[in-house]
Amino acid sequence: MFQHANYILHVFMACGLYGVRAKDVCPQMSTDKEVCLVELAPVLKYISHNHKSHWNSANEVQVNETRKQLAKIEGQEKEANDKLKGIHDNVDSEFNALSAKIKNVKNIQRHLASLELQLQETKKALNLSVEAKKVVPKTEIPSQFQKIGWRHFFIEKKHKVDWFKATSLCQEIGGHLVTIQNEDELDAIRTELKDINEGSHDFWLDINDIAKWGEFVSLATGMNPPFFKWHKLRPQVQIHQRCVHLRGGEMMDGKCSEQFLFICQLAVN
Repeated sequence: MFQHANYILHVFMACGLYGVRAKDVCPQMSTDKEVCLVELAPVLKYISHNHKSHWNSANEVQVNETRKQLAKIEGQEKEANDKLKGIHDNVDSEFNALSAKIKNVKNIQRHLASLELQLQETKKALNLSVEAKKVVPKTEIPSQFQKIGWRHFFIEKKHKVDWFKATSLCQEIGGHLVTIQNEDELDAIRTELKDINEGSHDFWLDINDIAKWGEFVSLATGMNPPFFKWHKLRPQVQIHQRCVHLRGGEMMDGKCSEQFLFICQLAVN
C-alpha cells in the first residue's frame, strides 16, 4: 500500500515538474481558475506493470527456493535409501553367514551322532564276538535246526529283530548267524524259504564291516567269508550300513538297527 502511494506521489511530482505525457482535457479558462484533469490510465498502467513485475520476481524467488528445498529433500531421501540398502545388504550377509554356521554345527552334530552310533555298534559287536568264542558245539543236534545240504540251520520265519539281537539269539541256541559257503548252499536255503515268499523278506547274515569300514568279515571267525553274491547295486559301503542281509537270494548291506528275520547255522568243531 505504501509502495503504491509512493508511486502516485512520484507521478504527481513528475506532472508538476515536467508535465505528464497525457491528453490535456483542461478547458480554456483563466489561469487562476484553471483545473487540470489528467488521464489516469497511463499512471495506473505503470503502477500495475510495476506491481506485476515485483510480484513475478517474488514468485520466482519463492519457486526457486521451493525447488532448492525439494532437491535437498530428494538428496536426503536418496541418502536414506542408500543407507537402508546398505543395512539390508549387511543384514542379508550376516544372516547367510549365520545360516552357514548353523548348517555347519548341524553337520557336526550329525557326524558326532554317527560316530557315537558306530562306537556303540563296535562295542556290541566286540562283545558278541567274545560270546561267539564261548559257543560250544553240541553233541546232539538241537530240535530247532534242520539239515539243508550238508549243514544244519535254523530259519526264523516270524520274528524280526536287529542284527545284534539276531546274533545273540543264534548264540543262545548253540549257533551263529549264517555264513553261506557257496552257490549250492544258497540255492538250498532259498528252496526252504519259498513257503514264506523269500523275495519279500530280508534275513540277517553273519557278515559285517563294523570292525573296519568297507572290509566285510564273519563275526564268528573274524575272517573274510568264502562266498559273496551281492545285489547289482551293492555294497554301497555307507558309514551307517555295516551289516549284511539276504534279499531274494542276493546280499545287501544295510543298517544294523533294521528289523529283519534271520538264519542261524549250527556251531561245529
